[in-house]
Amino acid sequence: MHALAWVIVASLTASYTHFFHTIFTDARIIRHIFNTSMALFSINIILTIYLVVYLPFRFPPSPTFSVSASSPAFWGVYCPRVIPIMTACGIVGSFLLVRSCFPIWGFLTPLIIAVIAVGMFFSLHFIPCC
Repeated sequence: MHALAWVIVASLTASYTHFFHTIFTDARIIRHIFNTSMALFSINIILTIYLVVYLPFRFPPSPTFSVSASSPAFWGVYCPRVIPIMTACGIVGSFLLVRSCFPIWGFLTPLIIAVIAVGMFFSLHFIPCC
């Protein structure tokens, strides 16, 4: 119920503010800052695919490896700088996204973006397990 409530509130917020239409078409968005934040979020997506898809494919479960390649313990040994890089990209990207949208919604910008982000995060609860 909690996840559903966040998804509903995020949907209503995005609908009321015309969020997705606004961030891609409004002239008041500071485009170079917005594009930089989207590039940082793209780096996060690429690194997530690297950790979750590529590493388990490259190092399949075998008696040679005592830890699965999809576990954080393996990541800490094989590629220790990926998580700090993702953290930095996420934090800087979030601040830049708020800054680029600030001319439109003003001081409500962090609240609007946070509500939509939490709703998008909780929407993952409704993806069925395979």
